[in-house]
Amino acid sequence: MTDMLPEPALLGLKAAHLLAGAIGGLVRSMTRPGGSIMRHIGTAIVGTAVAGYGTPIGTHLAARWLASPDISTASLEGMVGFLLGLTGMSLCEAAIKWARLWRDGAPPNLRPPAA
Repeated sequence: MTDMLPEPALLGLKAAHLLAGAIGGLVRSMTRPGGSIMRHIGTAIVGTAVAGYGTPIGTHLAARWLASPDISTASLEGMVGFLLGLTGMSLCEAAIKWARLWRDGAPPNLRPPAA
């Protein structure tokens, strides 16, 4: 029996998650017109970070709805990493807006308006 090689990792994050997030971030950046090269690089970095840290929990949650013997764990991790990279900058922008609202006053009410 041969020993399996460990998965490549950077600072404890799987390289496959980081790569999928970087590609997702680049795709998001290229779909938005205009912007400098620094904006494109920044979007890819944010997508990489969000995918690197969010893919393990995102894969766990996605596996509940996409449970199928035809979908391998590696494929599911790649898909989740790409989607998190694609939406990473939007998630961060929303978190920053929420933090600014909270800083300036009480957090907004999350309940729907009464009918």
